[in-house]
Amino acid sequence: MQEIMTFISNHPVLSLSALIIFVLIVVIEFIRARQKALSLTPSQATQLINRENAVVIDVRANDLYRKGHIVGAVSLPAQEILETPKKVEKFRAKPIIVVCGAGVESQKVAALLQKQGYNAYSLTGGMRAWDSADMPVVKE
Repeated sequence: MQEIMTFISNHPVLSLSALIIFVLIVVIEFIRARQKALSLTPSQATQLINRENAVVIDVRANDLYRKGHIVGAVSLPAQEILETPKKVEKFRAKPIIVVCGAGVESQKVAALLQKQGYNAYSLTGGMRAWDSADMPVVKE
C-alpha cells in the first residue's frame, strides 16, 4: 500500500489521468447497460407482442409508415411524442415497443417514455432489422 501512495505522490498527473479514464469507462459501461435494457431484438419484440399484447408505436414519418410497418403498429411521429407525450397515455397499461428506421430515434423516444413511467422499449436496428429478420410487414 505504501508503494502505491509513493507512486501516486511521485506521478500525480499520471495517477489523475488513470483515475479519470477509469471513471469514464465506468460511466460509459453504465450508459451502455442502460441502453441494452431498453432494447429488444425483433424476436424479443414478437414475443412481447404475442405474450403481453405490447403496443407497437412507429415513430417514422407517415410516408415511410405507409410504405411498410409492423402489423398493428400505430403511427405517431417522434416529434409529436417529444412535443406532446400525452398522446401515448392510452397505452400506459401495456408494454410499448418504439420503432423507427434504424433504431436511433426510437432509443430517444423509448428513454423519454421510460422516464415518464411507461414500460417502453426500442426495437434494436429498427425496421431494417425487422425486415432483415423476415418478420411480417403491412404495406398501405
